[in-house]
Amino acid sequence: MIRSNVNIHSWAYFITLVLIAMSLPLSKFAMSVSEFMLAGLWLWAGFRFRIVGRFFRIGGAFKGAWNTLVYLGRLAGNNFVDKLTLFVRNKPALILSSIYFMHVLGLFNTSDIDYALKDLRIKLPLLLFPIVLSTMETLKYKRFRVLLLFYVLAVLAGSIISFTYILNENFTDIRNISPYISSIRFGLNASFSFFILVYFIIQDQKFKVWHKIVFAVVAVWFVAFLVMLESLTSLGVMLIITVAYLLWSLMKTKYIALKIATLSFAVLIPLLLFFYVRNTVIEVSTAPAIGIDTLDQTTALGNPYTHDTIKRGIEGGRYVGVYICEAEMKAAWNKRSKYDYDSYPEGKHQLKETLIRYLTSKGLRKDASGVNALTDWDVHKIEQGVANYNYVKNPGLRTRIMKILMGYEVYKKTGDPSGSSVMQRVEYLKASWYLLKKHFWLGVGTGDIEDSLINQYKLMNSSLDQKFMFHAHNQFLTIFITFGVFGFIWFLFALFYPPIHLRRFSDYFFLTFFIIIAWSMLSDDTLETQAGVTLFAFFYTLFLFGKQKLNSGAAAK
Repeated sequence: MIRSNVNIHSWAYFITLVLIAMSLPLSKFAMSVSEFMLAGLWLWAGFRFRIVGRFFRIGGAFKGAWNTLVYLGRLAGNNFVDKLTLFVRNKPALILSSIYFMHVLGLFNTSDIDYALKDLRIKLPLLLFPIVLSTMETLKYKRFRVLLLFYVLAVLAGSIISFTYILNENFTDIRNISPYISSIRFGLNASFSFFILVYFIIQDQKFKVWHKIVFAVVAVWFVAFLVMLESLTSLGVMLIITVAYLLWSLMKTKYIALKIATLSFAVLIPLLLFFYVRNTVIEVSTAPAIGIDTLDQTTALGNPYTHDTIKRGIEGGRYVGVYICEAEMKAAWNKRSKYDYDSYPEGKHQLKETLIRYLTSKGLRKDASGVNALTDWDVHKIEQGVANYNYVKNPGLRTRIMKILMGYEVYKKTGDPSGSSVMQRVEYLKASWYLLKKHFWLGVGTGDIEDSLINQYKLMNSSLDQKFMFHAHNQFLTIFITFGVFGFIWFLFALFYPPIHLRRFSDYFFLTFFIIIAWSMLSDDTLETQAGVTLFAFFYTLFLFGKQKLNSGAAAK
């Protein structure tokens, strides 16, 4: 009976961990619910159904219910004291959780207590997972493998759901195709899933050949999906890790032929990518030389064109400013749309400029014939603010490069970074650098980071739209600004000490995840959202405390 009870608790704990892993790419609500379940299992570990049954058999309904409540209270109290004692004695777990306590201390240096409390609520996983996973049973590799398979399956399901948005062309920005969590966070999940599958294919002898073929297909799908998602952060870290592991394999192998093959791949992959990006930049930023006098001067209706190859620049390898007849465009557009040609739909974009760029991207002239050649779908997308046909029809690296170049051109001409996420990050870094210098020693406090940055944008007379006045988009800078230099140093110590002390940098899964999460922190505020902080806290803690350390033969069992 005791063994059966232990098995029930063990299975309940394992299933809860699986639910948390599957919720990471699919549901913020499920993340919260499964975390409450985990906390309940931790608090009432050792619960015996037979004891509760005895209460009711001996004392009846009322007394049985009362005794059950007393039993639950005592069990929770004993577990809390015992497990908390274990946690406090576990120095790596305590130091990792100090990242959360650092945010608590930051309450003494804040003027916005409401935002600070909200921030503490979002970051609760930084406290929950180190406490629970360091004081519960460790997973054997067999269960750990199953957990990872369910996680990869959830990521695959999320990617397929997102792909349906692409197929249905039901988006205006490719970042909107991830319906459950942000595309940046989903990209991190997809890139980590890719490397999990790589391990299963190469190292894990448990799987049959057909399993590994399926894994390979799914791994290739994740790469293709990230390309469609235009996720430069995830693709960049995948490239770095792949090349690093190839070079590591090069040093380990003794076979000359394998060394040559490995080195070739390590050099060829980044080289091919470099030439692809270089050629794409040249292609989309260069238009064929033309003579203005060789262009048609009037439309099919006899109205004059204006031609300009300088002011409006080049987009997608075409001059935006040639073959423009605004009078015809305006009249034709106003017949087809509920939004006026000179309007700003929902204050988001200047419609006529969106129309001009969209017509250019389709290779149409900016006159009545061009507007009339648009489909109703085209008209709807222009009304929504889609400025380039390829943004919806042909998402991918080429389109992402086009967006970056166009954003840079707009920023260079107007100083407004709002139209490009890359240029916005430049503005975020500027504001963050100013704040860092102002609050170098103590920081601005847990709750004041957002208000401080918004105020800094205003002091800089930034052209950034209010809706884009976000955080630093760099977790390390955010920590530095929030807690000052001493808090920043402690944050780095809390990140690095536990894995160094436990020698986890030799573990494939931990090292891969560490590189992915550290890379993401360079370009995003990973710990400032529920999906990001839960992803970090769950896997970081699981790999440190929640699974048994792999030995050379573990993957074969």
